[in-house]
Amino acid sequence: MGGVMKNMDRRDFLKLAGIGGVVFASGLGTLACAFEGNNAPEDFFYIQLSDSHWGFEGPKVNPDAKGTLQKAVAAVNSLATQPDFIVFTGDLTHITDNPQERRKRLGEFKEIISRLRVQNIKLMPGEHDASLDNGEAFREAFGKTHYSFVQRDSLYSA
Repeated sequence: MGGVMKNMDRRDFLKLAGIGGVVFASGLGTLACAFEGNNAPEDFFYIQLSDSHWGFEGPKVNPDAKGTLQKAVAAVNSLATQPDFIVFTGDLTHITDNPQERRKRLGEFKEIISRLRVQNIKLMPGEHDASLDNGEAFREAFGKTHYSFVQRDSLYSA
């Protein structure tokens, strides 16, 4: 799937591009023109965020480690057109071998993203979130580590 959302303006694109980490915004607008008549898929728009590493401390790499995730939430919330869904693809938190700290970080991450205006949020664990305990803390905080869902007649697996 690709393309740029046809009604996303330059300012909104720059908001997303400037929040750091890995961000991907997609719409199906440019693909819809390949279909004719009533067979055209309905456009949708989603944002992918990745590698927030909540709990990371390291001023040389990210001097604003405690502010980056909140800024990403604010940037997404300020978009003129809100996405149909948001998907976080792994390394939501930074790795720790302390089970209590892992749960604390997952809880803090969950609280921060609860401020998103978009409530259709999909989460996938990365190795920093689930490798040391086989996903136990992630499942406690968010549920299943894998799933599939349908968005406007398209099936996605995570």
